Amino acid sequence: MSRARRLRRQNLQVAAPQALPVENSEPVRHAPLWLAAAFLLPNLGALACGFVFDDRIVLVENNALHVHSLAQLAHIWKSGYWPDNRGLELYRPVAQTVWALLWAAGGSSHAAIFHALGLALGLAVVLLLYRLLLRVKTPPGVAFLAAALFALFPIHTDATTSVVGSAELMAAAFGLAAVILYYRGRPVGALALFALAVFSKESAAAFAALPLAFPHKRPRLRDSWLPAIGAAAVIGIALIAHNILSRSSQIPPIDNPTSLVDAGKRWITALWVQCLYLYKALVPVHLSADYSYKQIRLVMGLGDWRAWAGLGLAAAAIYAAWKRPAYRAPLLAYAILFAPTANLVFPIGTIMGERLMYAPSLGLALLLAVLLARSRFWKPVLIAVGLIFGARTAVRNLDWLNAPRFYNKLVETSPDSAKAHYSIGVEYAADGDDNRAIGEYDRAVAIFPAYAEAYRNRGNALARLGRRAEAIASYQQALRFDPGDFAANSNLQELQAGHTIYPPRAKM
Repeated sequence: MSRARRLRRQNLQVAAPQALPVENSEPVRHAPLWLAAAFLLPNLGALACGFVFDDRIVLVENNALHVHSLAQLAHIWKSGYWPDNRGLELYRPVAQTVWALLWAAGGSSHAAIFHALGLALGLAVVLLLYRLLLRVKTPPGVAFLAAALFALFPIHTDATTSVVGSAELMAAAFGLAAVILYYRGRPVGALALFALAVFSKESAAAFAALPLAFPHKRPRLRDSWLPAIGAAAVIGIALIAHNILSRSSQIPPIDNPTSLVDAGKRWITALWVQCLYLYKALVPVHLSADYSYKQIRLVMGLGDWRAWAGLGLAAAAIYAAWKRPAYRAPLLAYAILFAPTANLVFPIGTIMGERLMYAPSLGLALLLAVLLARSRFWKPVLIAVGLIFGARTAVRNLDWLNAPRFYNKLVETSPDSAKAHYSIGVEYAADGDDNRAIGEYDRAVAIFPAYAEAYRNRGNALARLGRRAEAIASYQQALRFDPGDFAANSNLQELQAGHTIYPPRAKM
């Protein structure tokens, strides 16, 4: 490196902190109370919400989590996450153990108990983020701005209001606490918390690399190698458990169609999805709990403008991290925490999920805080953002109020998703309206013609209405795409034998 270039870099590094207003280098009075208010006030509506969507499958209808003694908790650590065969298996025993205990403590009849846990965990993450940023010598004002913005992001409601989304909150809380203990030179405690994070949600493994964004100055050899070896062991155990429990490594294409294309198309699609994540975090007008096929269309080549938008975003981030030291830590934190779920390193079980933005958005919040702290008008801007984002969060929380409201909103926000139409079809059928259910099943299979579940439930609705010939055809289509569907096969045989059947109504 030339002497002139070295001097320019040193000047940039020296100038970066000085660009911040003086008041942003001083502690904010009562910062934890302000942060608690910023998170809790917009999210209190979650306490009125019920169990919807994946909450029903993973918790309400999952007898494995309905324990009656502490001894019964042991089987949770020997089984996978999904109660039925959903292809790619997951292993989250810490989160499931917490849910089982809350269910036994009265959560079975009071969903508010679970939502109270979500609020407590969400607040803990906000405060832990603030403590971590102070620990790595972030100016107190910038640390406060970052934690406040993180607390206000409406895109977080997919994690904070959904009951199963609390796995994201546990992973982030334990992960941040682990990193804080690492910086305090307490590797054993850090490893214990890191293990709890990884076994709450596997993507928390990325927290092991978070110190790369905030380098530990002059660590002792023991403080450096022991956590690294321990973290590798925890991740290794989690991978072994996953491999033992996995019944299939297949990713359902309806959940993540990028699993069907080559790596190049998957990468440019994943980069475009990052544009969507950032847009929805910053302009949270249209938020949704589902982005499955065909809500997000694949980017199939460089002839698609979306490919260049994604590549441009990646290039801009790399350039900013290289040329602007003040932006390096937030950009690295975002990239590190999104690495396991961005569909770049490997395909995951979904093409996009707003809850996946939860932990990585701490990097976005820090980047925005660094930019905002340079303005003398940061206080009125923060107040305006707080009012707008807070109102949007409050409204978004109520989308989880009950099943009818949730599924109608799901179809409204993801009209091109086969799963959204299938879900509201199941809801209509559960309410006894088979005719409307059939209409939604038809829309689902029009979007995703190989949707075996939709064909099976369509056949069930037709059978209940006495439309035998149509029901037989629908069951045959279900078996065409899923020959192992026992229910569809049994019902088909009964109808072909001339029997009258009245299949039970499915529940979401």
